[in-house]
Amino acid sequence: MAPPFPVETLRHWYVTPFGGHSDDLSFYQVGIRRDALEANTELNPDVDRVRIGLLGQRNARPFLLDRPFEVVPLDERRPDALARSPEGEAVFPQGDEVVRHPFPALQPGDTVVINGVAAKRLSQDPERLAAVLESLFREGYGRSAS
Repeated sequence: MAPPFPVETLRHWYVTPFGGHSDDLSFYQVGIRRDALEANTELNPDVDRVRIGLLGQRNARPFLLDRPFEVVPLDERRPDALARSPEGEAVFPQGDEVVRHPFPALQPGDTVVINGVAAKRLSQDPERLAAVLESLFREGYGRSAS
């Protein structure tokens, strides 16, 4: 039977409990049990990078300044991290202030939001980001000039 987490709430947006910290991971990595990733997400750890947030907390960093996280499929090669993700929970590096910076200290059971929208939508059409940004700047410029 597949682990119950992560759960897709919106297309390419997933929620999962926070499982803890592990020395098996490096900064800007989020680990999730391999079989949970495969069963419950469309994320490809080899290429997709995700934004991390906490449910109910607004991400204070703008999209272009927010560093994406590498998704690490946890298996027996990372035993400590794997033990913290028995049902597909998110695991972060030990002492990862990068994750906590805009948020309060994470506690086991807190709900983590894994946003893979940019990875899925922009990887299919890399020129799309440039077009979206151009459109936003034009709209913003037009409003300020009025």
